[in-house]
Amino acid sequence: MTHLQAGLSPETLEKARLELNENPDTLHQDIQEVRDMVITRPDIGFLRTDDAFILRFLRARKFNHFEAFRLLAQYFEYRQQNLDMFKNFKATDPGIKQGLKDGFPGVLSHLDHYGRKILVLFAANWDQTR
Repeated sequence: MTHLQAGLSPETLEKARLELNENPDTLHQDIQEVRDMVITRPDIGFLRTDDAFILRFLRARKFNHFEAFRLLAQYFEYRQQNLDMFKNFKATDPGIKQGLKDGFPGVLSHLDHYGRKILVLFAANWDQTR
């Protein structure tokens, strides 16, 4: 197990191996392969390429390196094209505060039976006029 998998239960590690193709023996190599693709897109400002960040994209695409990189590139491309949306993205921002107050989104304090966090959205509380 690597430091990136620390804190995961044996059951979660096994689930990651079976369902996501995550292999602790090749984890750093997988991450590096995605990181090496960054130079193919000099038009995008990749703000983060640390191991933990890239690992999120690999897991999201079941360790398909190309698809993980594509998702990573799309993420930063979207941020780059929508700078105004992300420049003051803080919990203290009035718009963000209102969204949190309205119940968007919520994270339950307990985990599901697989040990995953549960995100709850209260769509009925949304005031779409704001």
